[in-house]
Amino acid sequence: MIANFIFSTGGNVLINVGPTSYGKIAPILEERLRQMGSWLKVNGEAIYSSIPWKYQNDTTNSNVWYTQSKDQQSVYASLLVWPTSTSQITLGAPVTSTGTTVTLLGSSAGPLKWQSAGASGIIIDVSTVKSYSLASDWVWVFKLQGITPK
Repeated sequence: MIANFIFSTGGNVLINVGPTSYGKIAPILEERLRQMGSWLKVNGEAIYSSIPWKYQNDTTNSNVWYTQSKDQQSVYASLLVWPTSTSQITLGAPVTSTGTTVTLLGSSAGPLKWQSAGASGIIIDVSTVKSYSLASDWVWVFKLQGITPK
């Protein structure tokens, strides 16, 4: 979703969907609005009331964009491409601590295993997340707590 790029830099989205001259919304546009609504139902906490983090785009993984909660307790990493050849996701910008937790919004997998990559970030193990059980078909959001920017 293009919105992740925009929100990560503090912007907003103009969807520009309106009714036809007959007062109807075209079915294809209705479908897109419903898809956006279902995605926001799962991942909305990474968008609503979020602010830009120190890094907007990840330093090593160009398919990751960041926002953070206003209280700065959580950082949200929005992943644009789900890994198919590995069960790990490497993020270069976050630095971990002993209190770091990683969860995938909309997933029942619970806290995910991770390992520190030192000053090079964090490696998230997604082997327990089954692709068929993902709550979204586009852009997956990881909630990171107990991290700092490098």
